[in-house]
Amino acid sequence: MSSATPTDLNIGGEFLFDWGNAPGTGPYFTANNVDAATQLTSAALMGTICVFVFSFLRVRWPELYSHRLRLRHMRPANLPRTLFGWVYPMVTMSDRHVLETMGLDAVLYLRAYRMFIYLFVVLSVLGMGILYPVNYFWGEEDGVEPVGGHTVFDSPLAYVGDLSSGKYAGAHVVLAYVFAGVLFFYIDRFSLHVISMRWHYLLLTRRSGNSRTLMVTHLPRELREEKALWAFVEGMQVGHVEAVHVAPATDTLDRALAERAKKLGALEAAYARMLGNPCRARTYDALLLRRVALTDTEEAREVERRLLHRWSKKADKGHRIQRPTQLVWPFRRVDAIDHWREQLTLADRRVHEARALAAESRGSTAFVTMRRPVDAYVISQLNVYARPSTCKIRMAPEARSIVWRNVGKPYSKKTLRHLGGLLMTTVLLLLWCVPVVLISTLISLRFLVTRAPGLADVVQNNR
Repeated sequence: MSSATPTDLNIGGEFLFDWGNAPGTGPYFTANNVDAATQLTSAALMGTICVFVFSFLRVRWPELYSHRLRLRHMRPANLPRTLFGWVYPMVTMSDRHVLETMGLDAVLYLRAYRMFIYLFVVLSVLGMGILYPVNYFWGEEDGVEPVGGHTVFDSPLAYVGDLSSGKYAGAHVVLAYVFAGVLFFYIDRFSLHVISMRWHYLLLTRRSGNSRTLMVTHLPRELREEKALWAFVEGMQVGHVEAVHVAPATDTLDRALAERAKKLGALEAAYARMLGNPCRARTYDALLLRRVALTDTEEAREVERRLLHRWSKKADKGHRIQRPTQLVWPFRRVDAIDHWREQLTLADRRVHEARALAAESRGSTAFVTMRRPVDAYVISQLNVYARPSTCKIRMAPEARSIVWRNVGKPYSKKTLRHLGGLLMTTVLLLLWCVPVVLISTLISLRFLVTRAPGLADVVQNNR
């Protein structure tokens, strides 16, 4: 077997679009193997950069990286606001604390990374302690030295004479089974940990509503009423039902709620422009301001005017106090607080109209709350309807994990979107294969040495 030299390479269409140059294929790994020192150096460099970037972004935008601190219940502890203040609390944080504050998924995520670290350490010790000496002392005993010597294009196993005999091949074969055994051992132990943590989590949340709530999808039309679905679940004689809610078949209510929240945020911003955020006035009373702002009377407006002038951030500085203004169509200035209050009132009316419309429309998704968690888990494992594709029941995820605007969408629309996503992914994959293979070929050493013949000698001397 002879190695290819730069003069032997025919740089044509067949070479440029050779699938052996595609990343992830066997020939690619064979021709582009990297030593352990280079891999460790590059991984350490990229890891250090990522840690620095994350630490900076966490301090720069704490509301984005610490959003769970806004929870009233199961709120995690505050972390220091310093650059690396999160490292020590995260390392010393117990699994039980993570389970109680962030849930089961977070615990399993961290345990999976812990398993990967242990697996990496064990395999590294075996590889550096056994395979490295074997490669160093016996790697050339079983090999057949090629004519002209090794080149940078050769695979590490390209000149092993007989893989069925010899110390070099035997060590690699034995260690391959050892590595597989270590991998299966850690995966099996992690699976047992998953089962154990699942039991602990169920015991911890056995009294919560989420552990007793089922999500029923693909409801048939005859069960899209609370009473009908209640009787259907009770008829299973598994347990007693506590509550049933059928999601509406329209997202009008979700859009109305989002619009009202937007108007409310604009009204709060208008108040903040006049009072400051936070308001520094000693007599400031947020509850009084809220009650006055939401009361639609002339007396309330007069009381609000006096309070805003008293609490204004310019009141103590002797500056002229002016109410904030807002530019509206057609290009005129109006009082911002009064404008957004009117918009909030209209949005609130739309919410009431959307609630009435949602009460009349019934979708194909419902939530059933049982009295006992064990009854909910039993029902979630049953096939309860004659048609297997209808009336699917599973444990409901947490409310914050549900995309509510998709709950009321018909099943046909969800299926169409799913198929559309798969089609787009397939098309993008096929379209990207050609440029990826082409670019990988153009930046490969086999191609570069045809344009810079001295590059092969430089790489060979620095291996």
